[in-house]
Amino acid sequence: MAKESRLSAIEHTKAASRSLRGTIADELGSSQPGFSSDNAHLLKFHGVIQHDDRDVRQARRQQGLEKQFEFSVRVRPTGGRMTAEQMLGLMDLTDQLCLGPLRLTSRQGLQLTHLPKHHLREVIQRITSLGMTTFSSGGDVNCNVMCCPASYGDAQQELRALADEIAATLMPDAQAYDELWLSDVVPHKRAHVDVANVDAVYGESYLPHKFKVGLALPEDNCVDVYAQDVGLLAIREGGRIAGYEAIVGGGMGMIPSAAASFPALAQPMAFVPPEDVLELILAIMTVYRDIGNRTSRSKARLKYLIGTLGLDEFRRRVEQQMGRPLAAPRGISVSGREDHLGWNAQDDGKWLMGVQVESGRLDDGHRGGVRSAVRDILIRFGADLWLTPQQNLLCEADASSRDEIDTILARHDVPLADTLSGVRRGAMSCPALPDCSNAITEAERIVPEVLAALEAEMERLGLADEHCAICVTGCPSGCARCYLADIALVGRTVDGKRAEDKFAIYVGGDRLGHRLNQLYLDLAPIDEVIAALKPLLAQYKQGRDPGESLGAFFDRKGVEQLRRFDRATATGQTNDEVETE
Repeated sequence: MAKESRLSAIEHTKAASRSLRGTIADELGSSQPGFSSDNAHLLKFHGVIQHDDRDVRQARRQQGLEKQFEFSVRVRPTGGRMTAEQMLGLMDLTDQLCLGPLRLTSRQGLQLTHLPKHHLREVIQRITSLGMTTFSSGGDVNCNVMCCPASYGDAQQELRALADEIAATLMPDAQAYDELWLSDVVPHKRAHVDVANVDAVYGESYLPHKFKVGLALPEDNCVDVYAQDVGLLAIREGGRIAGYEAIVGGGMGMIPSAAASFPALAQPMAFVPPEDVLELILAIMTVYRDIGNRTSRSKARLKYLIGTLGLDEFRRRVEQQMGRPLAAPRGISVSGREDHLGWNAQDDGKWLMGVQVESGRLDDGHRGGVRSAVRDILIRFGADLWLTPQQNLLCEADASSRDEIDTILARHDVPLADTLSGVRRGAMSCPALPDCSNAITEAERIVPEVLAALEAEMERLGLADEHCAICVTGCPSGCARCYLADIALVGRTVDGKRAEDKFAIYVGGDRLGHRLNQLYLDLAPIDEVIAALKPLLAQYKQGRDPGESLGAFFDRKGVEQLRRFDRATATGQTNDEVETE
């Protein structure tokens, strides 16, 4: 661990937190609408995110008023699996307390939004009564374990069981959580002065940063294993899982102004048999815990440790922790990726109906009454459901229920999968303004306009059915895995004089999730984004190879040549002239 004097401020906060208690109890019982910055960071471990309404921040500042604090509470269902009773219970909760819409996250989690502080304990207790938890859905620990939601027979059942085991093994000690949120009365900090229950897995200061795990089959990388700190690709032999390709060091966040900050794809490190997976993950996490960067928050993720040590040295330290050598990786890579939208037959004889939830916002809006439709389906059939890594949801059904479910969706004007354009099927975004404290620009609220304009241009070019994974985020932090998309709009700054959002445009990601996109244009005003993309789409229309995807075409041409094509449009050069420059 770094020397005490060089630790970042957050490291000092965690070390002094008395196992995540801080002084949350005192502030929870106070009349103040928010929490101190130290406690706000500790609250993330409890699944509680503090922010203020950015839409009214400036006006309140001018009036001499403090920020209008509100909270989001994040639920962590492993692999996105929920029962009908759980989802209906959360819907009832948001209705009864007049909260904001439920939001499905890109990690198969779910957020309740727009909570005032005085509702926090009630909401968390009611979530617990539904058999769910918010604990360890954020903070410097393992967050929600991702797993492909589809059913592929025995192998998929093994995958889900392993995801549950990993989630249970990496769950921090919950004593502070139980005291703060689930006891009959709010505890006072003086009752716990002598508390010293250091977490057996995470230690006194937990991890340097968050730790993400995802499991998938090679033919369906819907969880984007290459974006995880630890990804596990199942290797099947004779219908059963013989082991896993363990890949390490993925992560999407970056700071554009910092040369040493970058998104990264996870790298194959070892083949591991099923019985050794938990030991391997604990060894990886222990090495990261003990020597990860705790002096600079921006360099604290596992990918930076591996970048500094090199993969071979990192592997050596993991082997040292385990006390034996690891088997070499087998060279297994992903070969497919599903969005699971529409009707999909499962090996157990059931069906899954994939319903798109634009930007993960589960409400009744401009794209139909998706919330009401899902509610009606769950009440009528009582089916289990899964949240997907693409912010959508799947409802389980028998074959005999298909027609009635289609009727319910049609009654609520919910678009069916086969009516969606390639642009809409692959779209994702983060919430951004007004809720996220890290947001620089809009994201979710401009998605309808951006998608409609891009959809119209693709249709004009005769490309309406071409898959186009587009991601819109309000900052460079990498939420919604934007650096893997065919096209990504990443919020960069706001023109103060014109109050105009400006975005970085990235192109050339890979639908299978194993190629990063590249910066094509920086600081593009939102009103000029579609105009900037039009020449690229035209080039794709004219110059693609048979079956070549949008991202693959952009990657093959490279951003420099794409920029030359753009300039050629203005100067009247032919494509052939540009190619030979």
